[in-house]
Amino acid sequence: MDFQLQKPRITPINDHVWLLNDAYNCACYVVAGADKAMVIDTMIGFVDVRRAAEALTGKPLICVNTHGHSDHIGGNWAFDTALMHPADLPLVDEFLDDPEVQAVLGENKLSFPGFRPVADSEIFDLGGLELQAFHFPGHTAGEIVLLDRADRILFTGDGIIGHLWMQLPESLPLSAQIDSLRRIRPLRGEYDVILHGHCTEPETAGLYDAMLDAILDLQAGNTVNDEDYPWHDRVSRAHPYGDCWKIVYNP
Repeated sequence: MDFQLQKPRITPINDHVWLLNDAYNCACYVVAGADKAMVIDTMIGFVDVRRAAEALTGKPLICVNTHGHSDHIGGNWAFDTALMHPADLPLVDEFLDDPEVQAVLGENKLSFPGFRPVADSEIFDLGGLELQAFHFPGHTAGEIVLLDRADRILFTGDGIIGHLWMQLPESLPLSAQIDSLRRIRPLRGEYDVILHGHCTEPETAGLYDAMLDAILDLQAGNTVNDEDYPWHDRVSRAHPYGDCWKIVYNP
């Protein structure tokens, strides 16, 4: 693996929230309050997210990972500590145990920090701006979403996303995703924008409604339009909805 740092594409959402996107179409976010700033996810690892965030805000940083997949924690090497739901720690161990990853870290004298657990409903006060974390199991057991009520933004990692992978070995049953969507339904009037882990631009809050309708449709057995979805050495199924969105699952 050739480790060469890239410059992220930076898109301002407003004067204190930024979307960072790397060449692999992974996204992370910087949210700045009066006292400190939160970095939400760190992409695949080929961007020094900490340096980019410091250039944007100049404030002390908190790094929070929405879940444990490598394309969301890859840049954690730039931080002294990170926060994540403990249910996803096995995914981190699996990533860091990969010989190729170990080789790259060793060759570049990089190391990954430890994790502090994120509690369900935990509130992070950045100084005049709060983000609240909600456990959202489905795509992974430890997925979280973060609500920024002041800016009316819901940060969703891969929990609410146009191309939802539920076919992974670590993914929970579709019923768990439905339970998570229903659990945060009372928040629906508190955000207008969804920023997920692979955004190039903001999504409307309607993505939540479309996903819930689609996954209920799938659970009800309405699969006549579903398509084969080749994935590594197996074939899963994709349940299309909207113009280009889909839910990938094991039949």
